[in-house]
Amino acid sequence: MFYSEKQYKELEEKYKKLKKENELKEKENKLLKQQNKQKDEVIHDLDKNDYRGQCETLKIENAEIKKKLQMYEEKFSLARISLKKDSSNSCKPSSTNGFKKVVQNNRVKSERKPGREKGHKRSAPVVCKNPDKVVNVSKVATCACGCKTVETEEVARDLISIEIIVHTTQYVGKKTKCPCCNKEYEPKFPSNVKSIINYDEGIKSLAVYLNSYCNMPNQKTVELLGLLSDNKIKISQGTVGNIMKQFGKKSKATLEKIKKEILKQPVINEDETPITVNGKIMSAIGVFTKYLSIIEAFKNRKLESFKEMGILDRYIGTVCHDHNKIHASFIQSKQAECNFHILRYCKAEYEIHKRECIKDFMNYLLELRDKVDEHKIKGKKAFEEKEYLEAKEKYLELLKIWQNEFKEDYRKEKSKYYDSERCLITRLKEYVDDHLRFLTDFRIDFTNNLAERGLRKIKTKLKIAGGFRNLDYCKYYCNAISIIDTCKKQNMNIFETIKNIFIGKKKIFDFVY
Repeated sequence: MFYSEKQYKELEEKYKKLKKENELKEKENKLLKQQNKQKDEVIHDLDKNDYRGQCETLKIENAEIKKKLQMYEEKFSLARISLKKDSSNSCKPSSTNGFKKVVQNNRVKSERKPGREKGHKRSAPVVCKNPDKVVNVSKVATCACGCKTVETEEVARDLISIEIIVHTTQYVGKKTKCPCCNKEYEPKFPSNVKSIINYDEGIKSLAVYLNSYCNMPNQKTVELLGLLSDNKIKISQGTVGNIMKQFGKKSKATLEKIKKEILKQPVINEDETPITVNGKIMSAIGVFTKYLSIIEAFKNRKLESFKEMGILDRYIGTVCHDHNKIHASFIQSKQAECNFHILRYCKAEYEIHKRECIKDFMNYLLELRDKVDEHKIKGKKAFEEKEYLEAKEKYLELLKIWQNEFKEDYRKEKSKYYDSERCLITRLKEYVDDHLRFLTDFRIDFTNNLAERGLRKIKTKLKIAGGFRNLDYCKYYCNAISIIDTCKKQNMNIFETIKNIFIGKKKIFDFVY
């Protein structure tokens, strides 16, 4: 077969192109062979060092680290929430506030002027009607203009002073001896003169008041008595402890009468607080009314301690407390819960989640409190049944709105971030009757502040002294506080009451309501 010159040239060009393409493909083939060889080496290295197994292990470790990271992020969010909580929006004590300034009073400022209002009872001091001494002072006889002045009315001003008189009575008697058996007899001293130096009921009463109600340590009590008497009363610290012990034992009968009187009351307020006794955490339980107080110390705050107190297991009225579930064991009494704690917890959740429904719920509780005050002015003693059911229905309606908003957020991210809010909603729904108990009887307070104020003395004692030496002394202290606080509520002379207990007088209180 013969080709023309033109065809030959075309074939030659095609040949050159194909040759170039073949050279390029050979180069590519070499590169691919080299890459394939490198990959074979990598695969051999992976099989040799088990990198595939290590990769799976790293994947598992990475998943575990992610889980830990998520857990720590949740803890961090909870810690951030707890930093926002203080004594004004949670149950944390004020000592944990640190340098943070907390506004305890959120009351809106009124437009009233400061000072005594019209119609309010005047509290200015009044001069004594029967002074011990009267001194006549000169009058201004001539005016600055030169005229003689005329007497209009008599003006009196008192200068009060104090005199401390230490009176010592010495009892002297002679020993006697039997000539037959040589038996010796001491003189017949009175029952309150047993040792060489004795102190009468007045000094003992002052020591009890200073050491208990004023929270003065034994040493400071000794120093003050010495200061007042020009060091004539040289009492020891141990004697102060013995006086407290003596008063604690002698006041038991009076305390039992206070307990019996508390059992007759229609409403009581109860609270408990932890106390430090010889480095151990124990408990003080207090029961209070507007006219009576009783506080006792126990090793713990279990059910046995409440039964040992002998009030709550026998009481058949209404008990206002701070959501202590131990009260569920005393089925014979009705329960009323403190709403101030609820408002505090609601405030904390509002500051965290910013739900307007929480604010609406809080405002409604405060509206109910104001309605109770209005009804009291009108002379009513409780809400009517229809009015109470309407209030309860709206309470549950607002709570349901809050719960629905909570569920929407909880479905998106199931986190411990919402646990406190969930528990609060559950509590408000479960104990709705206990929280609204103050509507059924206006003698029940909206809050449990009466009991909290009653236990404040013990809190102050713990801050000053750090704790009690032993449980017995703590009980003597609680006995003294109970007697003195009841005296104040009954408008009785505290000093005379303590003296009468030391003397052994049977009838101490004439209870007035």
